[in-house]
Amino acid sequence: MSTTPIKPQRLYDMVFLIVPEKDEQGVTAVVDEFRKHLLDNKATIEKDETMGRRRLAFVIQKKHEATYHNFLFRAESQGVAEVQRKMRLSEDILRFLTVRIDEELKHGEKVKRNTKVRQPRRIDSPMMDAPMPAHISSAAVSQQPAPAAAPAAPAAPAAPAAPAAPAAPAAPDAPTE
Repeated sequence: MSTTPIKPQRLYDMVFLIVPEKDEQGVTAVVDEFRKHLLDNKATIEKDETMGRRRLAFVIQKKHEATYHNFLFRAESQGVAEVQRKMRLSEDILRFLTVRIDEELKHGEKVKRNTKVRQPRRIDSPMMDAPMPAHISSAAVSQQPAPAAAPAAPAAPAAPAAPAAPAAPAAPDAPTE
């Protein structure tokens, strides 16, 4: 009796950019096409959100803006790979990014479990009421040293002076220092 192992459906977040030449109906058609690809690959879509047309941070394929769309879905890894392959081949997609979220969630839970809860510092600690040592005066504690002054701006150049008389050449047999 042979049983096929059940492959886990993992949680993924996919964001993709649609070319700006598409109008609203064109964008809807592209999104519907990739939604259909996901569902054909046995994915369950948890969130389907259009984030609208936005200006790109940098130029991609000579384009300055694109329509952003986001899918949050559960699927098997082979299904995700197939949808990514189709996105790479599509001329309607500028860029896409798929992130496996379940690993991030597991890591976050592990960090939360292993992090100890810290108690806030007490404001009215016994050290605040302790007397100050004799060699430190209260005036020295309350006065902070002044920050170093910024260097002064150079003075405006003075009016040009009259040319000075040329210096006499030194005698050739005079000792030089």
